Amino acid sequence: MILHGCTLEDECLIGMGSIVMDKAIVQKHVLLAVGSLVTEGKVLESGYLYMGRPAKKMRALTEGEVAHFMYSANHYIKLKNAYLKGDA
Repeated sequence: MILHGCTLEDECLIGMGSIVMDKAIVQKHVLLAVGSLVTEGKVLESGYLYMGRPAKKMRALTEGEVAHFMYSANHYIKLKNAYLKGDA
């Protein structure tokens, strides 16, 4: 993933290998698919899946998908804590 002079809001998920360019804004609750390219100055609207090169809005996220953002973040925090304690 390459993040270059962009803004990422809370609870978004950026897929591996994606590139987000200068002055782009990824709003809260955005899912950016693997390998996508967000061009300079583009705003990704909250609550949607984006994908492609350049990234395009594909569909609205479901309530379950949006809820998964926080679950996933908490899971990674637990993994990090276990690693730091030597339990991983």
